[in-house]
Amino acid sequence: MKHHSSISFWMLTLAVLVTGELAAQGYEIKGHLDNFSEDTIYLGYYYGDKQYLMDTTAVTEGNFIFEGDDTLRSGVYLVVMPPKNTFFQVLVDGSKAQFSFSADHKKLNETIAFEGSMDNEIFYENMTYIGGKKKEAEMLTKVLDSLSSPTEKANVQGQVEGLGKGVIAYQKTLVAKGDGLLSGALIASGITEELPEFSGTDDERQVQRYRHFKKHYWDNLDLGDPRMLLTPQNMMFDRVNYYIDKLTPQHPDSIIISLDLLLSQMEPAEETYKFFLIKFINDYAAPKFVGLDKVFVHLADTYYSTGKAPWIEEKQLAKILDEARKTKPTLIGAQAPNFTVQLRDSTDISLHEFDHEFTILVFWAHDCGHCKESMPELVEFMSKHQDKDIGAFSVCTKITKDEALCWDFVDEKGLADLTNASDMKGGLSRMHSLYNIKKTPKLFVLDRDKVILTKGISVDQLEEFFTRQGVFESE
Repeated sequence: MKHHSSISFWMLTLAVLVTGELAAQGYEIKGHLDNFSEDTIYLGYYYGDKQYLMDTTAVTEGNFIFEGDDTLRSGVYLVVMPPKNTFFQVLVDGSKAQFSFSADHKKLNETIAFEGSMDNEIFYENMTYIGGKKKEAEMLTKVLDSLSSPTEKANVQGQVEGLGKGVIAYQKTLVAKGDGLLSGALIASGITEELPEFSGTDDERQVQRYRHFKKHYWDNLDLGDPRMLLTPQNMMFDRVNYYIDKLTPQHPDSIIISLDLLLSQMEPAEETYKFFLIKFINDYAAPKFVGLDKVFVHLADTYYSTGKAPWIEEKQLAKILDEARKTKPTLIGAQAPNFTVQLRDSTDISLHEFDHEFTILVFWAHDCGHCKESMPELVEFMSKHQDKDIGAFSVCTKITKDEALCWDFVDEKGLADLTNASDMKGGLSRMHSLYNIKKTPKLFVLDRDKVILTKGISVDQLEEFFTRQGVFESE
């Protein structure tokens, strides 16, 4: 955790999100900095993964006061010092926002002292202790790297491990000392317990370690503690991301379980719950991986459509629910909606009567730049694997006066060997709404029962997909 650091001033935005209900006592934070020659100083705060400014005050001979009539929300605040915008942190725990501190600007962490704030005293006691132990660990690591004797290495390694255990033991005393205080919660959140010994093969032990680590990942951090939202990014925001992106298998059902677990634990902290629910719905509105749009639909159905996002405006809510409704029919694992279009001779053909072990369903347009490249590539792919029972159902999305140009495109790009179709009946197929077609090309792979196996991939990813399915042999 950084304490005496530098930040880019453009990242700090004037905001008042941290103030609560008006209260008689307000906040009053007095400071004195020796060797500080600037005439202005700022008070900022953390919020999720961002930093904001909320107050500015004058400095006279190193003395300054941050004060206001509002109650500050509990969290970690930043005293930002121009001109380089270095900063150090102070803790504020609700109504206890009346304290003072002094320090030498040039040796801040070593000299800072507080009056009227046990929270900050504990916080900086931990920092001072950790700073000293870090130097010891660095010295031992250098010694370890210089040794060649296994016995000597084992001895020094034992000292390193003992140092780590000593740090945890000491921090636990500080957690007890700061029980109920923000400092205690912050120090506790950084304590990592040693993994127990597991039995079995190497692979079995690895799986057991992973499961144990994931199960106990939140043991020392209360997601329902509202103070945690106003802490440095690595305290909560980064850990939530790590839990979702690294500890959770990137399968929609697994992610849904993890998100529901996190949101249920965050719910007592209304602002934290709101912050992360908004983050999650935005993340999965444009997911990084194929198939994770199912997570977006789940969040929309479970939280937004049921009144569990009461802050959202009606117009925005309608957009989210409408997008979820359009996305749901074409989720991976669902049966692709049937529709009827026409072949070049005006004969009707429906998707579900197209009988192959696998169907590549692709929607394209004659004026789509990517389609001009990918559709000929699809012809090459089909020619290469004509011994497999794979059919290509190629559908032009143009209707009415633009529809006739679809067939010029078929001729120009040599698509005659595909099963090409278009909607010659002015949109009766409803393919645009059924498949939420906003841009082309849009590709799906279906099984014989027209269940969607994958979607949103490019033609050049088909080879890898069918190889993973065991349809093609690995080269």
